Amino acid sequence: MYNPTIVAHFSNPKHSGELPNANQELKIGNSVCGDTIFLKLRIVQEKVEDAKFTAYGCATALATADIFAHYIIGKQLSEIIATPIDIREAMLGELEPSQMHCLYILHELFTQLEQVAV
Repeated sequence: MYNPTIVAHFSNPKHSGELPNANQELKIGNSVCGDTIFLKLRIVQEKVEDAKFTAYGCATALATADIFAHYIIGKQLSEIIATPIDIREAMLGELEPSQMHCLYILHELFTQLEQVAV
């Protein structure tokens, strides 16, 4: 069963597609289930101006990419990095045990973005 947050972002993703003028790319892969996310970013003066993703995998993984892109657009990198763990983990809503791997994906997206900011 998918929670309403996952359903909304999987059914009507706002940030899927290509970003021709991207200047950063994050790639997340989960070797256990095969989920793969490519997230392209346009960062200007330490601010995420736009983000688009392409993803292959389960509905929850695709929703995770859309949720993350939605969250970071318009924010400074320092603000994104400072997002507390409890806020990060609440972003996906309540997950079924079989969907918990998407929390790892979400944490990895934050970690990779932190590395861009260094």
